[in-house]
Amino acid sequence: MRLKAARLSRAASRAETGPTMVRSWDDLDYDILMGIINRVPWRCRLYVACLVSKSLLAAVLDSLSPCGVINLTVIDSHKLKNNLDFPRFQRRYLCFLKHMLDIKPVDSCSALFIGETVLKPHKYVYIAKRTPSLQRLVISEALGYRHSCFMQAMRYWRKLKKVKCPVDLFVFCSVCFEKVESLQLFGVVNDAAAIAIRDRCPRLRRLYLISCALSVTALSTILDGHKRLEVLDTRHSFCVRDCSKTARIGISQSVEWNEEEIRCKAAGIKLHLRCTKQRCPKCSATWKCCYPKMKGRLTNYRYWKYI
Repeated sequence: MRLKAARLSRAASRAETGPTMVRSWDDLDYDILMGIINRVPWRCRLYVACLVSKSLLAAVLDSLSPCGVINLTVIDSHKLKNNLDFPRFQRRYLCFLKHMLDIKPVDSCSALFIGETVLKPHKYVYIAKRTPSLQRLVISEALGYRHSCFMQAMRYWRKLKKVKCPVDLFVFCSVCFEKVESLQLFGVVNDAAAIAIRDRCPRLRRLYLISCALSVTALSTILDGHKRLEVLDTRHSFCVRDCSKTARIGISQSVEWNEEEIRCKAAGIKLHLRCTKQRCPKCSATWKCCYPKMKGRLTNYRYWKYI
């Protein structure tokens, strides 16, 4: 009898206070929700969290471009634990990225980071059409001299201010670099590239030519048009007579810089970073390559796969 009375008492109290409220994910503060999503691995975001509620789906889409930054390096195979499953994950990620780009304003994304995974050219064009206000573009040095897949997309990015890309891409699309203030190139800077840097970048303030192969007159030509740079970084770069032989395989013999001429023309530069050959292991090495971060299997075109 006492047990029955206790049950009746609890039932009466519930009737007085009303039914218990069950809160859903949609009731959670969005900032807290984003904090939770950012701690969830990408695979769980794209396959599980997005199916729980509309607010979680929105948080997953927003996590694709935090603070207006699209980071395509997350689909690089070396960042995934199960490499056998990464093609399916990459396609899933790109599907969500497309959906995010379709629903967000065109001026919401300001930076794009591209890793070692190469997409088909039309996918870069799709991204470029929906990010016309892009101001920062970073292409991984692991891609080496590969640049043709980006050329069609470059014409949509006319507001770039900070760029890291292969030299060849800059030469072929130099008209898109008129507003660039910070430029980092990797590859072979021949006479044509030096002239493009001199003439096509009137707003250039910071130039980084790290581990580049430069022609004998390249640096002198660049300094003719940019005598008052804030930063000029030529660390680990080397001078060569024939740039065509240096393009992919590297070189075993480099020539000396024209130190006196460069020192005179670079007098107005606030910060000129360069190596002392005797003290730098990279500069004193016998074999020099302008694509030091290019991975072995990526150096052969047969292994290039587009997704």
